[in-house]
Amino acid sequence: MKKFGLVNNVFGWLSFLAALIVYSLTAEESVSLWDCGEFISASYRMQVVHPPGAPLFLMIGRVFSLMAGNDVSMVAWWVNMVSVVTSALTVLFTFWIIVHFAKKILDIALDAQEVELSKGIAILGSGLVGAMSLTFMDSFWFSAVEAEVYASSSLFTALSFWCILKWERVKHEHGSDRWLILIAYTLGLAVGLHLLNLLVIPAVVYYYYFHRYKYSRKGLYISTAIGIGALGAIQSVILPGLPKVAAFFDRMFVNSLGMPFNSGVLFFVALFLGLLTYGIYYTIKTNHTIANLVLNCLLFVFLGYSSYSMVVLRSLADPAIDMNNPEDPYTLTSYINREQYGDRPLLYGPYYNADYIGIEEGPMQYRKGKDSYVEIGNKLEPKWDPKYSTFFPRMGDSQKEQGAQGYQLWSGAKEGRKPTFGQNMTFFFKYQLGYMYMRYFMWNFVGRQNDDQGMVGDPWSGNWLSGINFIDNMILGPQTKLPDSFKVNKARNTYFFLPLILGILGMVIQFRKRRFDGNIVLTLFLFTGVLIIVYLNQPPFEPRERDYSMVGSFQTFCIWIGLGVLFIYDYLGRKLKMSKTGLAAGITVVSMLAAPVLMAKYNWDDHDRSDRRLGISFAKNYLNSCAKNAILFTNGDNDTYPLWYAQNVEGIRTDVRIINLSLLGTDWYINLLRRKVYDSEPLDLSIPEEKLVEGLRDITYFFDNGKFDQNQIYPLDQVVAFMTSDNEADMTSNRGKSMNFMPVKKFSLPVDRNAVIKQNIVKETDDIVGNITFDIGANNIYKGTLVVLDILSQNAKNGWKRPIYFTTTTGSSAYLNLDEYFRLEGLTYRLVPLKNDKERMGLIDPDMLARKLTKDFDWGNMDKNLKMNLDDKATLVPKNLRVLFVQLARTYAMERNENQKAVELLDYSQKVIPEAILPMDLRLRFYYIDTYYAAKANKKAEELMKHMVKDCEQQIVFYKQYTGKNAKYVTEKLQEALGYLAECGKRATENGNVKLGEKYTTLFNQLSR
Repeated sequence: MKKFGLVNNVFGWLSFLAALIVYSLTAEESVSLWDCGEFISASYRMQVVHPPGAPLFLMIGRVFSLMAGNDVSMVAWWVNMVSVVTSALTVLFTFWIIVHFAKKILDIALDAQEVELSKGIAILGSGLVGAMSLTFMDSFWFSAVEAEVYASSSLFTALSFWCILKWERVKHEHGSDRWLILIAYTLGLAVGLHLLNLLVIPAVVYYYYFHRYKYSRKGLYISTAIGIGALGAIQSVILPGLPKVAAFFDRMFVNSLGMPFNSGVLFFVALFLGLLTYGIYYTIKTNHTIANLVLNCLLFVFLGYSSYSMVVLRSLADPAIDMNNPEDPYTLTSYINREQYGDRPLLYGPYYNADYIGIEEGPMQYRKGKDSYVEIGNKLEPKWDPKYSTFFPRMGDSQKEQGAQGYQLWSGAKEGRKPTFGQNMTFFFKYQLGYMYMRYFMWNFVGRQNDDQGMVGDPWSGNWLSGINFIDNMILGPQTKLPDSFKVNKARNTYFFLPLILGILGMVIQFRKRRFDGNIVLTLFLFTGVLIIVYLNQPPFEPRERDYSMVGSFQTFCIWIGLGVLFIYDYLGRKLKMSKTGLAAGITVVSMLAAPVLMAKYNWDDHDRSDRRLGISFAKNYLNSCAKNAILFTNGDNDTYPLWYAQNVEGIRTDVRIINLSLLGTDWYINLLRRKVYDSEPLDLSIPEEKLVEGLRDITYFFDNGKFDQNQIYPLDQVVAFMTSDNEADMTSNRGKSMNFMPVKKFSLPVDRNAVIKQNIVKETDDIVGNITFDIGANNIYKGTLVVLDILSQNAKNGWKRPIYFTTTTGSSAYLNLDEYFRLEGLTYRLVPLKNDKERMGLIDPDMLARKLTKDFDWGNMDKNLKMNLDDKATLVPKNLRVLFVQLARTYAMERNENQKAVELLDYSQKVIPEAILPMDLRLRFYYIDTYYAAKANKKAEELMKHMVKDCEQQIVFYKQYTGKNAKYVTEKLQEALGYLAECGKRATENGNVKLGEKYTTLFNQLSR
């Protein structure tokens, strides 16, 4: 094979083209769930996303968004294309990385232009098999088709690693170290995407060190210290340290010298660059080569890191999304350090049930004032009982809801007792390494059971699955007699261990032929996998699966999958007497079928989002559930970020003010409410800005000082004024310091009858209450809750001018016990001066709700594409909407005797949310059946019942097979299926079909034995 370099380039770019086509065909055409709405919005309008930011991604996304022209509905697709292109480029560099290692395994010079044909085919085959395996890999493909940072992060990991291999080819040439400076620059740039990229540093250091110096144990220790030290220095010293030092200089210049804000920052940047420049000049002059290289690398890391200037510049412009408002060096430092999220100790810290015994004061904190930086007090850190602290704490997240149950479940720790160190390590190996890493690893190279999120380790939620029955039976229990409802999950993908086996063979031949290279790849594999697990210190019951954060490890394993071709080529080449050219071609084809083709076959349907528009449809439905000029309280990512996208990019319902409750405890977010945003006017707040700055009223405790009658209900505006008063008489004392307190828990909101009727909130004939009264039921409130109370009180005082809504997914804890005054208006609850009848399902205006569901709501193509895949989290809103349809149908059938309307609603719901893409669970299906019966549509009820009975029968037969360790998970599921089967018999009999009822009752009796 002549001109191998050219051929290698051609095949590399062909792999890029193949990946680009695959991802372009399967990319989501609008906004996805989770952070994607935030990233697309911020890319389009150059805004500031959540800490620690991703400025490089946003700038690249901005360039791509320009391709949409005037069609704002195409902005999301074009920003999604950032991930499409960067993922395809990752495939390209992975191909070249594999080819590099393959040439060394076959003892071919790295710059050889003429290669024996059989070896050339084997090498290129290795590259193609590994690169295409990466293309169709589950976790990698998921990130490749949506606007998230992980695809771009994967590119920079592959690029940095490829650069050190390029350096190897020219390491003896003058100027070869320019490749190391390029690596430093890519790492600096990559910080503007995600810190995961820094984990390539140890592998790069090893590769460089042992190509410059002969291997020795001392050299191993030195290179390890350099690699880990460089990683730690960049992540823990340089990245957070530079803005911290800049903050010190700026405070000195502003407070002491009377100069304008940011003058100290500019001085520090000039000083830093000047010192670096002089250092580079001096090391050149004195011929200190290594020192010069280090300083040049540091300079280019800094140049790449300068992408964060975009964060400050855009924050100064006060955009609609301005997370943390990092416009000065102090807020920027907090932003980069992700301080709002807290941290989890890695080396020493408390267990989850450690007692809080006090507060430790840290360094003085500052914030930007009007003319200078002002002190806001010392940073306060909780102090925990040292008896409940341990080295290498793995079970330390005391703030996680239900965390204690999760830690006990996975470690065997007992409630009320201090966990042992053995239980601590059990949690580490069983949950963090086993469940949160190895399970994901096996998903990608062995197979996946379904996309239901795994939480407790039960045998039917999100496990790995091989497709080889006797193995799966040992791990998960019986896999025969699966109910049809289990088989329809498109994420049920089985690869029969073939990609894993090929990867292990690749690892074997690399370690056998090129042990050093094998160790380098292993280093990258472990640092981007196991080390991340150690660093993240994940608690149980995460809100979503976290496999995307380990993709760097999985893409590294694809290098070995590619090299597995060479193992087979080498082995069979020694055993078989046949043409080596034909052998190499045959092995390549078989390996392609065994790994990438097999992965593509199974993964395509659950990764194809080409006709899915769920995110934007959910956003429209949330916003269109609100009246004009509404205030909508949200809480999570998926009821906030798609709505931000809808408003910021597509200009949908910009009159609605979205307030995310999880952000409302911060002064910068509260201040955003005081500004007009698009068509939403500023909110009326009685609490002035200076009373809600960081460090003031972060939490307000209930205290009965004896001056307030706890049985009396007090006007909310008066209570808020009392809780924010600066009058010493309205405060209590704690440790010698005056502090506000909450004097009562029972509040009232006044209702202006004429105003609420005029605002069309209620009808004149409704039973309107004179005051909304509620008991907050908490012993303390955080700043965000205080602001919510202020918004409610001021809105009520001002004649209920702005409708108040909460999303149905916000959660009861955020409703402040106001839910008995909620009226369901779609995907939102509206606060109305009507009291809910507890005997009913809640306040509903049936005609208004029916109009919204059948006329106004968008269904994201669910009603048009029966092959659409709804992953686990994408089903949540459609499931809620189904329940909403049934609730409304029951209202028409059981309260208004409008049976035809009820049947039409039930039929319509099954049209727009078809079972072909979202099968009903037993509970919901029975709810439908019961409502059809209530609407006198017996035939429709019995048709659904027929499917339900079949499902119940299949589930009962399936669950009865379980014995041993997995039997404990079965009882509840088995009883549920038996219970619904019995109810089907009863319902059929009660509604006149005695024969059908007897049939189902007989079946129940047979199966319940």
